[in-house]
Amino acid sequence: MELRLLGPVEVWCAGRQLPLGGAKPRALLTALLLDPGRVVPADRLIEAVWGEDPPPTARAVLQTYVASLRRAFESAGMAEVIVSHRVGYLAEVPADAIDRNVFERHVAEGRQAAREKRLREASDSFHAALALWRGPALGGIGDSFLHAEATRLDELRLTVVEERVTADLAVGRDERLIEELTELVALHPARERLRRDFMVALYRAGRQADALAVFRQGREVLIEELGIEPGPELREAHELILRSDPSLLKPAAATPPAPTPAPAATSTSTGGGTGPVRQLPPPLPDFTGRDAEATALRDRLTEAGTMPICVISGPGGAGKSALALHTAHAITESYPDGQLHVELRGTTEAPATPEEVLGRLLRELEPSTAPLPATLEERAGRFRSLLAGRRKLVVLEDALSERQVRPLLPGTPGCGVIVTSRNRLAGLAGAAFVDLGVLPQPDAVALLARIAGPERIVPDSETARRIVRQCGGLPLALRIAGARLASRRHWSAERLAERLADEQRRLDELAVGDQEVRASISLSYELLPEPAKVALRRLGLLGLPYFSVWVAAAATETDLDEAEDMLEQLVDASLVGVEGVDVTGQIRYRLHDLIRLFARERAAQEESEHERTATVTRVLGGWLWLIERLSKAAPTGWIPLLSGFRLARPVDPEVERVVLADPHGWFRAEEEALIVAVELAAAMDLDEIAVELASALSYAFEGNQYVSDNPFAAWNRTHEAALAAARRNDNAIGEATLLAGLGQLYYERDLYAESREYLTQALSMFRSAKDVRGEATTLAALGVACREQGYLPESLHFLDRADALWAGQGDRAATAHVRRIAGSVRLEQGDYPQAWADLNAALLLYREEGSRRGEALTLRSISMYHRAKGELDSAERTAVQARDICAAIGDRLLEAYCTRSLAKVRLRLGRHDEARGPLQDALAVARDLSDRFGEACSLRTLGELDLAEGRLYQAKSHLEQSLELWDALRSALFRARVLRDLAQVHQALGDAATAEKTRAEAMEIFRLHGSREYGEPPPL
Repeated sequence: MELRLLGPVEVWCAGRQLPLGGAKPRALLTALLLDPGRVVPADRLIEAVWGEDPPPTARAVLQTYVASLRRAFESAGMAEVIVSHRVGYLAEVPADAIDRNVFERHVAEGRQAAREKRLREASDSFHAALALWRGPALGGIGDSFLHAEATRLDELRLTVVEERVTADLAVGRDERLIEELTELVALHPARERLRRDFMVALYRAGRQADALAVFRQGREVLIEELGIEPGPELREAHELILRSDPSLLKPAAATPPAPTPAPAATSTSTGGGTGPVRQLPPPLPDFTGRDAEATALRDRLTEAGTMPICVISGPGGAGKSALALHTAHAITESYPDGQLHVELRGTTEAPATPEEVLGRLLRELEPSTAPLPATLEERAGRFRSLLAGRRKLVVLEDALSERQVRPLLPGTPGCGVIVTSRNRLAGLAGAAFVDLGVLPQPDAVALLARIAGPERIVPDSETARRIVRQCGGLPLALRIAGARLASRRHWSAERLAERLADEQRRLDELAVGDQEVRASISLSYELLPEPAKVALRRLGLLGLPYFSVWVAAAATETDLDEAEDMLEQLVDASLVGVEGVDVTGQIRYRLHDLIRLFARERAAQEESEHERTATVTRVLGGWLWLIERLSKAAPTGWIPLLSGFRLARPVDPEVERVVLADPHGWFRAEEEALIVAVELAAAMDLDEIAVELASALSYAFEGNQYVSDNPFAAWNRTHEAALAAARRNDNAIGEATLLAGLGQLYYERDLYAESREYLTQALSMFRSAKDVRGEATTLAALGVACREQGYLPESLHFLDRADALWAGQGDRAATAHVRRIAGSVRLEQGDYPQAWADLNAALLLYREEGSRRGEALTLRSISMYHRAKGELDSAERTAVQARDICAAIGDRLLEAYCTRSLAKVRLRLGRHDEARGPLQDALAVARDLSDRFGEACSLRTLGELDLAEGRLYQAKSHLEQSLELWDALRSALFRARVLRDLAQVHQALGDAATAEKTRAEAMEIFRLHGSREYGEPPPL
């Protein structure tokens, strides 16, 4: 029996892996195996499985998981592995059956041997210990104390790697150590012990200069990232190498210390300058009853000097929205600065987040202002500031909880708030509450008559009262019944009453709570033809906020004409609403939240699991196919993690034509639905298509390819949802793909250290799975992240390894990407011949692949090459070519980068009047798109221009702003270039001492990074 915790949690017996179920049973088993032979209380196990938010049925479900695990063990002849106890359970297993215990035993033996100078035995023990590992400890499951234990084990693993390297050096096992340590130091630049041993290995190989460079780079990392100097062991190794101490040339009796392991886890705009925002949907013209409630709301919402909050609560279908809109329209004169209206989608699978809602409101209140604040607190603060001193009414419909509502509340008197919710939201301090029940019979009969027509309903008739009773007095049920009667002129009221009398046709007795909603909606549903029923069920299953005809066609496996006919039937039945026409000219439909909930429940009852899965897979496959068409029509120049989308499904050619005609408009219209779709697939544990669609969306998010507003939250949402599903289903490739995607997300956000952390995790998993494409793509991404922080040798290490892997894959676009980045790194180092070779090879490959964006990226790099060589005419020509391509493909950000490169060439040519305007435009684009890297580059170039024109104080201001950004980005090499420019400014201002000090600091950074500037003559 083998119980494996050092990687994905697995149990093997007689060469066969036992099925353990999903993530929760595995978390339960893990908690027991971490403390074998000891009773683990049930409360502790519940925490391991559900964290801090267990369901009310946690204990019962826990027993179910125990039973399923026992069956799995018994099927392999392993009885009594999990033993019950009055307070919990314990795992009765041999200690050596758990790989964690074997690992720790090998480690203890290795450390004991090291202390006793038996260094070869120590090395053997450490090798045996590390051979047990198959990936991150505990397979990434658990958000409770299991996460802390996994972190402890992963840290211990890295410590043992350090001890093993030291032991290998001590006994002369130097083979392949340099290659291994190159990667380890690049992945863990602040681990001093690894860096020390790397220096020793390099020195023994006759590479003294490289060993000293490794020390200098390590010192810079420690100072910049941790604010500390190297420790004594690293400094001692440095001094010995400086002295060429011969003791380093032979194996030393190094004794790896046994560190103490970590403890086990016990504006003022009112709306675009065109007047106040008035978003209220029209009130229902046939609103009936609720006189007392409406009066109470009006009185409360028109109180002077207050910020009234009114919560309308009640069961689904009670008319909360109708009352809210009726009241809101009645008091518009009390709120002259406008009315805001938001659907919070509290009854859906994906309720609107406060961040999402505030983003929409801020865009509508300030349509010309960008970018949006990044955090919830910043968005809420900005929203409150915009409403301060105003009299605006905010209507929040279908709220889920107090937590969802609080960030959306104004902060000062003058504004009013109406909230509708199925929950009472008693935690909203200071709110007035109106609870709605059913309509009194006279009001209910009047409502039915107003909808169906007075000639169809006789108010005092028994038939009318009978229909009201059958509808339970719920306004939504009455509206649907009245609409059907009004649209079927050949029906009489008696005929409708007869149809409603059959409880089997109503499906439920009308009762309290949600049952009322389901029964009232089912009245209309049962009158639909079967194809329309299928459409409603499947659209409800998808739960999308908005959708177009092709989505319905994919859900129902029909063509566009049939799907549109079914949707119009649903519109006529008041089960589907028309949201409007989007920018691509497509009609967009929506389901009311209550009807969407009903339809989803009916899908669960009437559609098999296979049909539900197939529906979601078809629709998401259609999105995959469209995004794949977009990627082929306009390649980005980046390497996609997946070579293709296996689950992509073709859609109607007319849909493709519309999408390709306006990809930006289409993507903005679809973005929210795409995010909800990924979350739905993840919730259904359809991990493969969730991974594919999340990965496909990252292509669109990358470099703001199709999304103009801040895409980072959406990128993160889709990846985190799909990542959880991949982990629940032990989809290692999917998990690695999403971790790499998150690494690229943090790169796009200029958070390079965090990017490297995610990419490192992904690299390990791709290698374990022997996924060469994933490994090569991640290596290339690590190379790019290292380049941005000036870690040039490390960048080339990753890029050269990626290039070698791609050479065997035949992917020309990927090879072009790697060669372009490598060429730019070698240009930074001053290796002009190889940089030229790399960049020209990349340009040829991009042109053969038809990647206009890749061609523009490479031309920009070639322009920078010519500029560095002083070939300014060639630099100008290629920069113009790059800029024109970017303008043609509509890439604002890359066009700004090329514009800045062109301006810099013209600055060097002395044509200053042609540089300032384009530079200011490039700076504006960088700020508009939250690109701090581009902003810092633009500010520096403006400073250079000011300096050339003798505007010394303006130059100093621009350069100091740039310097602050490079400090924030932790990009030392780019910081040094600004320091060199500032030294010239200080010199021109007569401050020779400051100039010399600043110049010296810059030159030291150039020296440490091995950049070309260190060998260049200082600027005049």
